[in-house]
Amino acid sequence: MRQVRFFQVGDVLRASFGVCRRDLATVAALAVVTYLPLFALVALYDLPEVPVMPPPPQDPAQGREYFPELFAKMMSYHASMAPYWLAFGLSSLWNQGALAYVAVRSLRAGAPRVRESLWQSVRAIPCVIVVGVLVGVATVAGTLLFIVPGLILMLVLWVAIPAAVVERRFGSALRRSHELTRGHKVPLFGLLLLLAVIDAAGGLVLPSIVADAAPRFGTLAGALVDAVVSSFSAVVIAVCYHDLRVLKEGMGTGAVAKVFE
Repeated sequence: MRQVRFFQVGDVLRASFGVCRRDLATVAALAVVTYLPLFALVALYDLPEVPVMPPPPQDPAQGREYFPELFAKMMSYHASMAPYWLAFGLSSLWNQGALAYVAVRSLRAGAPRVRESLWQSVRAIPCVIVVGVLVGVATVAGTLLFIVPGLILMLVLWVAIPAAVVERRFGSALRRSHELTRGHKVPLFGLLLLLAVIDAAGGLVLPSIVADAAPRFGTLAGALVDAVVSSFSAVVIAVCYHDLRVLKEGMGTGAVAKVFE
């Protein structure tokens, strides 16, 4: 049983890596299963190839044409990838719900089994979708208000999905996340930045390398990177939920027993 005395970025990351290491088989199996809709879409449909970006011009004056053209090219690519993003969103929500159960169970009551974790994730799908959509709408609306409100809402709602899974909440999961994250926005912001850097690095570098070598497999490489990074992020967020609840409420094993029934 994990003991928590403080909430810091390094401590959360160590615990997250610990969960992934101890329960690697379960985490990997759930990553594959929950992202099957995305992998199926990539395999069955002819999605656009990852565009190969030309090198930036040496002459700064040419940048006036280069960067608007680059932006238009990327916007057109992402618009044509709408089915991919929809499948990714659904897979990501399912993945977060599944790994929230795995991480909290691992930290409080020992390693879960793959079949048990998958069943719990299926039970949580309706709740996770409702909460995920609410979080997404609130975050996008806040981002449209000059970005900063969106970042604040992202931190406020950081642990809404784990709260929905572990405590079996729907709309109240957002309020619950606000209660748990209050007073801990600075380390949460650090985690947000770190995960964003990991996501950007993996999502840009590997698919681009694969696209240059084998254009047909660029989208598949992107899907695999998305699955891996999102799975790790889901574990980090679940560990945050666990640690914040222990610090604020002294959560014992009995307090989360109902999610393991």
